[in-house]
Amino acid sequence: MAAVFSGEPGSVQLQSIQTPVPQPGELLVRVIGCTLCGSDLHSIEGRRSVPVPTVLGHEIVGRIEQIGGADPLYDAAGQVLVPGDQIVWAIVASCGECFYCRRRLPQKCRNAVKYGHESFRRGYELLGGLAEHCLLTRGTAVVRVPAGLPLSAVCPASCATATIAA
Repeated sequence: MAAVFSGEPGSVQLQSIQTPVPQPGELLVRVIGCTLCGSDLHSIEGRRSVPVPTVLGHEIVGRIEQIGGADPLYDAAGQVLVPGDQIVWAIVASCGECFYCRRRLPQKCRNAVKYGHESFRRGYELLGGLAEHCLLTRGTAVVRVPAGLPLSAVCPASCATATIAA
């Protein structure tokens, strides 16, 4: 299930969306916490343009359910990720190859996937936190969340770090 925003101000509809199978380099994450940012509220109120239909929510904490492919994936500290890890991630997945990425400005990536701000495309409908699952694409920076930290404090970390990096 996901809360889908179609662009009509004030209207978010629950929809059943097929859970995707992660491709190599991707992670399927069960969402365990998502806080609403002012940009989400502005989108719902019709005061901010967002590609639609979309699943809003970019301040997310989740638990890895499935890792795509046979090769290991690593967190920002260089540790191997495994199913069951509780994680938070950057709101932008970068390509690593464009002008900005080559200059270590991944938040400005020309080919970025921006969680909670992408319109649906086949197999990539679950890119926001107002859903049961979120698919993390290749190029997403991931950080493990230590046990015991309150989700309400951890969820906004992804948005806060993007704001600082911008």
